[in-house]
Amino acid sequence: MPPTQPSIIYGPSAPLPASMSFGSLLSRHSKHAPDSYAVISHHQNVFLTYSQLDERSTSLAAAFSAYGVCRGDTVAIMLGSRTEYLEAFFACAKIGVSLVLLNFAFVFEEIVATLAPIAPKILITTPAFGKYSYESILSRLIDRLPCLKALVLIDPWKLKSQALSKKMISFEDLIVQHPKAEIKVDVSPNDIVNVQFTSGSTGTPKAAALSHYNIMNCGQYITAQMGITQKDRVCLPVPLFHSFGLIIGICTAVWSGSSLVLPSETFNAGAVLECIEKYRCTGIYGVTTMFIEEMKHPNFARTDRSSLRFGIMAGSAMPPDLLEKVTTSFPVPHLYTNWGMTELSSITTMTHHSDPLEKRLHTAGRLFPNFIAKICVPNTGKVVPWGQKGEIVISGYGVMGGGYLHNPRKTAEALKQHKEDLELHGVGAIDNKGNLRTWMHTGDEGYLDEDGYFVMTGRIKDIVIRGGENISPVEIEESLSSHVAIVQASVIGVPDERLGEELAAFAELASGQIRPSDEELRRWVQKRLSRFKAPRYFWWIGDEQDGVPREWPKTASGKLRKPDLREVGKREL
Repeated sequence: MPPTQPSIIYGPSAPLPASMSFGSLLSRHSKHAPDSYAVISHHQNVFLTYSQLDERSTSLAAAFSAYGVCRGDTVAIMLGSRTEYLEAFFACAKIGVSLVLLNFAFVFEEIVATLAPIAPKILITTPAFGKYSYESILSRLIDRLPCLKALVLIDPWKLKSQALSKKMISFEDLIVQHPKAEIKVDVSPNDIVNVQFTSGSTGTPKAAALSHYNIMNCGQYITAQMGITQKDRVCLPVPLFHSFGLIIGICTAVWSGSSLVLPSETFNAGAVLECIEKYRCTGIYGVTTMFIEEMKHPNFARTDRSSLRFGIMAGSAMPPDLLEKVTTSFPVPHLYTNWGMTELSSITTMTHHSDPLEKRLHTAGRLFPNFIAKICVPNTGKVVPWGQKGEIVISGYGVMGGGYLHNPRKTAEALKQHKEDLELHGVGAIDNKGNLRTWMHTGDEGYLDEDGYFVMTGRIKDIVIRGGENISPVEIEESLSSHVAIVQASVIGVPDERLGEELAAFAELASGQIRPSDEELRRWVQKRLSRFKAPRYFWWIGDEQDGVPREWPKTASGKLRKPDLREVGKREL
């Protein structure tokens, strides 16, 4: 590619994006393949066909409506991987309601802070599962979230009180109350159907609002790229509150008519291996750490994995040697890597099994159909020459249809129109509605190689991705800085073989204070935030330890230089 060529690239123009609702799509499968399994939940011992999923989600949609949930409203869910997750998603889809996904590791204050601005009318959760217990906060949630018309409980028998208090109702009771229900709501493909929280450099989670049109077409193009059919069974160990679980998992399966296999409520490597053999899974999805744990498991060698044909590895750093090992030793013959983000409805670029090995190991693949991408000078519409690094900006069907809910300022920062497009020959400056095209500024840095593959080189936005989990350093820094012994704290990501990145904190000790232990600081963070947000490593500014700076590294304007801290962190490890 000539160096003067601007870094603008178009995805294929076919197939065209689909324009329908998820209720219509599920109804189609229910009519044409009623007895095909939509989901097999191994840990629940539940086998749900497409016709059963259609019928139960309709009953649940009718129950939601009876509680005053109307088109445009929200319903929240905080669960592990269970069939009820799919039932709730399709129930919402059938009445024009969006399902708000909560990380099941959230503590009380995080739940309230994320849900209060969105004001869901229903929250679906459970008293307890695995190591998570919510019983002590259920009544408090009802008090702090007056928007809730009902708190719907999975497995209410787990309540130690043995009784449902005000506003609480059993999930199964809702289903039973509305058998053979009919739904008459005119749902548009452009209605918001899914809200996911995504961390940002501000530290405040932002609620990305995605439409049927957004996420269904992601399912369509993933299906086409990997050749998924109705005969496939995909083992899905990733949590459903991620875009990986809900979009790449559920939406792709329902577009293709294939079956999802849920091994356990939370990740369990042994259960994954058991499901691959027991259900003859043809596909397996996961983040890098999951594949590592599965290959380390004592049952790995004696598990029959010969049914596997394809897989997706995503969510965190993907070392080339690990990709090669999973492809050849797991083995997953057709292993796909990708790049994307929640605000773009998950995957935007993807490799193909026919790509040269070098491309599969060292790039994020090529652009999906009906997307346009540019590599720009960060935070501008100025395109850099082909092969030069810059910010990746994307336009097309996957750009979040509802922006960030109740956050017009952050929406305007992320979604921009570029007047420069009008001056560039060949770029699609105008969208299909006759408006100047809107671009998602991803905050990710990369470049286009000579063949149009995306090479990712870093993140402009200050996010740490630990084991596939997007973590904002700012909220951790705020928590640490509230400790009496700390004047200032800065949190970074450092390389980790198992998790891709691990959290590390630099801190400055307050005058006259005794330095707290690392474990004390971890407990301090965990009182306010989820356990996985507690840093593993701590270094103290001004320490006698070699390599740790005596003063905070800063720019000429006085801003903290985090890149310098990252280099220190790498050296200290």
